[in-house]
Amino acid sequence: MIQTIKQYSEHNSRLLNFSHVTAHNLNTHAGNIKMLLDIIDSEEDPETSKEYINHLRTVSNNLNETIAHLSQIVSIQNNLNTIKEPLDLNSFLEKNNSIINSYGLENNVTIINKIPKGSTINFNAAYLESILLNFSTNALKYAHPDRFPILKFEFFIENKKKVLTISDNGLGIDLEKYAHLLFGMYKTFHKHENANGIGLYITKNQIEAMNGQISVESKVNKGTTFKITFSD
Repeated sequence: MIQTIKQYSEHNSRLLNFSHVTAHNLNTHAGNIKMLLDIIDSEEDPETSKEYINHLRTVSNNLNETIAHLSQIVSIQNNLNTIKEPLDLNSFLEKNNSIINSYGLENNVTIINKIPKGSTINFNAAYLESILLNFSTNALKYAHPDRFPILKFEFFIENKKKVLTISDNGLGIDLEKYAHLLFGMYKTFHKHENANGIGLYITKNQIEAMNGQISVESKVNKGTTFKITFSD
């Protein structure tokens, strides 16, 4: 009973925080659209108006992307009864690696699998696919420019709980500066054209929806290790 109350309390707290962030970001997009429409209405030069219409299209596309992200997060946070089932980690990792190889980086990235054969977790299949892919693509996205990327997966028992670690040798994160922001929505720590600051936020929500925990160790220019502790 106490555990159930705690679960619902944490769930409501996440939803409240999410609602504040959502309102802020949607208001920003709406304000930008209104500003551009006001400029277009008052602009007499057709060429200048056309330029602002292109800006408006960009803002509109960004709004659509934001709504898609928010919808995904709402789906995760509103579902307290997401299906769990025994999953073979190596099977999911094989599928993940085939997707990573399709990026055309198979000759550059080294994937080290230290997950013992037959290792299983009780988890949601769609969430596990998403988590593995997000950490893997991040490792490639933020690879160090002076070396080929290495991605290592390990699985072990710690304090009677199953643990999965995902390590890379990439750019790393300054945790003294950014630790409190790391899993925040729309927070980015490196300059990259495809960085949107939503992946880690979604991943953390997926893990916590399964009653798991996530932590991180990182050193700038050395690499990062994400540690997932499962609930059983």
